[in-house]
Amino acid sequence: MATPRTLVDDLVGEILLRIPPEDSACLARASLVCKTWRRILSDPAFRSRYRELHGPPPLLGYIHVLKGDEPYFSRFVSTSALRPAGRDFPGWLVLDCRHGRALFAASSPEAEGAMDLVVWNPITNEERRLPKPPRTLLPAGARHDCNAAVLCAAEGCGHIDCHGGPFRVVFVVTSTSYVETVTSARVYLSESGAWSETTSVYHHLELEERCICVDMMPSVLVGDALYFSCGRKYILEYQLSAQQLSVIATPARFRGTCIVIMKAEDALLKLDIDRSSIYLWSREVDAHGILRWVQSRTIELETLLPDDVLPVKSRWIYVSGFVEGTDVIFVHSSGYVYMVQLKSRQVTKMAIKWGRLYPFTGFGILGNNVQMYTTYQV
Repeated sequence: MATPRTLVDDLVGEILLRIPPEDSACLARASLVCKTWRRILSDPAFRSRYRELHGPPPLLGYIHVLKGDEPYFSRFVSTSALRPAGRDFPGWLVLDCRHGRALFAASSPEAEGAMDLVVWNPITNEERRLPKPPRTLLPAGARHDCNAAVLCAAEGCGHIDCHGGPFRVVFVVTSTSYVETVTSARVYLSESGAWSETTSVYHHLELEERCICVDMMPSVLVGDALYFSCGRKYILEYQLSAQQLSVIATPARFRGTCIVIMKAEDALLKLDIDRSSIYLWSREVDAHGILRWVQSRTIELETLLPDDVLPVKSRWIYVSGFVEGTDVIFVHSSGYVYMVQLKSRQVTKMAIKWGRLYPFTGFGILGNNVQMYTTYQV
């Protein structure tokens, strides 16, 4: 028979479940009421039920790249009372935002012109500057293009509302020379404070196709693999557990000026953007057991967006970001950025005019060991 204390805890849990996710600051306040409430909110079972009831976590803010005097300049814009203050990052270039953390390439205090990788927690305002990845033997005179991703490394975490705890950073670099093209990857583990050994893949490409290189578009996490865009023709896949690199060719019937890779229902989705049309491609297994790209849908943004969004119908549209695991994308056109929900066809004008956009999402459910930065106490 349940004790009165257990019954009260169950009742409190049912009440907290019904707090709307749009009021994320309310959940944060509830976690500060007492240890019992915080224990209930930090229970993985509660977080799982909350996600099932309310769906994907809402947008709490976003980080975008600005034009300015600095070589790089990023800005965090809050859209929630949970983190009411924004923050500027002069000299920092945002690379990724996932699992309650943001990853930047920041000016190194040790050497002029050098860059460090820095992980920042928007809720606690904590920063962690990583040691530089060990140098690898690269082709002489090669061109180097790199990108990186951050993700939670807590064992058994459902990644519903990650804050604090161990994390890992995956750093990839493509080196292209007249002789060869090679892509390498290393993984940083916060618990050990060290980088892994290098994993490499050599690309045997024709001379005219040797320009394969990882670009700066946000990476995508699908299952146990990270995917990085490599221009128009290729996608780089990194298997986290196996620590293996491979290259995926994009469809030959490419139509647009750029591609964007996304996650949709635990599958890899590719978007071709051609002026105001978006062509959606998914990878499916054919009758012979071979993975192939299949065009699944076409979206005409001219019919989706209001006339005042696209005053000049002939202008190009670019995808500047997306919310991972959802149907939400951010498009840039006519000097402004708009959030587009593909299924509901809802459009929201953002408060920025230019630059890649990295969403920061969450329910605002703080764990037992997470303390909000005092300046932003709610």
